[in-house]
Amino acid sequence: MEINIKTALAEAYPDISWGHSERTGASFSNGSGSGASWIYDPIDGAYHYLMGLPLWSSALALVVNGETRAAFVYDPVLDEMFTAVKGEQASLNGREIRSSDRKLLEAAVVATTMPSFKFDGRDATDATIASIQKVVPAVFSLRIMASSSLQLAYVAAGRLDAYWSMDGDVEDWLAGALLAEEAGALVTNAESGNFTIGDKSIVASGQSLSTQIAHLLKKETEPDNGG
Repeated sequence: MEINIKTALAEAYPDISWGHSERTGASFSNGSGSGASWIYDPIDGAYHYLMGLPLWSSALALVVNGETRAAFVYDPVLDEMFTAVKGEQASLNGREIRSSDRKLLEAAVVATTMPSFKFDGRDATDATIASIQKVVPAVFSLRIMASSSLQLAYVAAGRLDAYWSMDGDVEDWLAGALLAEEAGALVTNAESGNFTIGDKSIVASGQSLSTQIAHLLKKETEPDNGG
């Protein structure tokens, strides 16, 4: 039986509105909204989905007064459901997951998302390329896996040691960010501040690598004052 998720959530939780994203013209990403709403991206990693490739996902977040309270990231190819509730442990298919405790950056496997120049523009593309040039020499390996929400979920599960993105695609970060936090990872923006809904960048990593990753990425956000 086919189930419409919007209808199902409305029936189960009539007091929670169906939020919208910048893609549909609403402004939840400024962090100023009040009340509770669902934020949903049915296909994160759409190109992979259209081309029959794996590593795409569906992401659902419950946002209450500008704070993510519940998160669901589903990978239909592997039938993996990542879930988290604020203040509780993150899980994968009902099993507890923890972020990586990798200590050495040179041994870390990290990931990012390459923006679409056509849709995200030059600033996001240039910032990502510059950050890759700094990060790659310092780590063991870099991976780019399409779906932002799934890569954040992989940080939560310890499959990746860190993930960062500069493309401002906040609707794809909300669920994954909460997953990573509840699994023990640190989630910030590229300036090392606390990650909030209005941010244009996100960094998630295990506790031991957070300062090291932040140091590399902060170089890309600070002005060059050299002569």
